[in-house]
Amino acid sequence: MSKRKDNLPKNFPAQPLGDILHSIDQFFQDTMKNFPFPRMIPIYQYETQKHYIIEAELPGVKKEQIHLDVYENYIRISVESNESVETKNDKSEAWQQTQSFERSERVVYLPFSVREEEVEASLSNGVLRIRIPNKRKTISIE
Repeated sequence: MSKRKDNLPKNFPAQPLGDILHSIDQFFQDTMKNFPFPRMIPIYQYETQKHYIIEAELPGVKKEQIHLDVYENYIRISVESNESVETKNDKSEAWQQTQSFERSERVVYLPFSVREEEVEASLSNGVLRIRIPNKRKTISIE
């Protein structure tokens, strides 16, 4: 294998590390979705000049089912679902009750510390939107 000027082997793949990590993440998501584990909450994070925004996809979830825990530099999003179904057959006088409980959570690490009173959250059309004041400061270099 010959070396190039940039010290990379000639056969070095040009694929960015991000693509590899995405492929690994996708592999585990596809593999695990058939197991009875809690599902991973999909999130999207982005920054504006004034806010750090976290959006979590929570289709069919009511705000009463969502719990947000704010710590210094991370936020935990928890969703609990408790369902009870009763079936009654008058002819055979049979009665059946099934219950299910599911809990999913996702921890989001923040690039800075935050206090609970600074965090705003809203739920609309199955998307939980968390807004945090952006505390990053740009330092100009002279």
